[in-house]
Amino acid sequence: MEAILSCRKEDLEDYTEQIVNEFKVRALACHPDKHPENPKAVEEFQKLQEAKEVLMDEKKRKNYNLWLQSRIAISFREFAALNDRTLSMHWAVRSKKEPMLEAAKDPDPVNVNGEKPSESCKRFLCGDDFWHHRLRWAGEAPSGLLQKFRNYEI
Repeated sequence: MEAILSCRKEDLEDYTEQIVNEFKVRALACHPDKHPENPKAVEEFQKLQEAKEVLMDEKKRKNYNLWLQSRIAISFREFAALNDRTLSMHWAVRSKKEPMLEAAKDPDPVNVNGEKPSESCKRFLCGDDFWHHRLRWAGEAPSGLLQKFRNYEI
């Protein structure tokens, strides 16, 4: 952002007036109305406006400074989009909820006919991996950001 406005990082910490002055100078140099022959003028001007908006807004500026200090390998836009999300769920503790249904009185599974199932069937029905065999989990493909995280790129 400071490269777009051509000012030093030290100046951004204290002087919003300098940001406005640099914006005015750069806006005259790359405004699409002043340079209709330049096809990239609109894109450059939009970047300039975004830089001014981020650096002038106190909350966005703090977020931008956090991004600069973190030195992670994602763009500021991606970092800002993640700002509202929870940073980490690794240490989250789920509260235990009361069960909606009472537990069955007889823990042994019984067939419809009233017969007891065989030992192999009991192991399958009562084992820890019952739902693993019973359900096939299908999930969405992981996002690019998740892939970067898993590959220790960010």
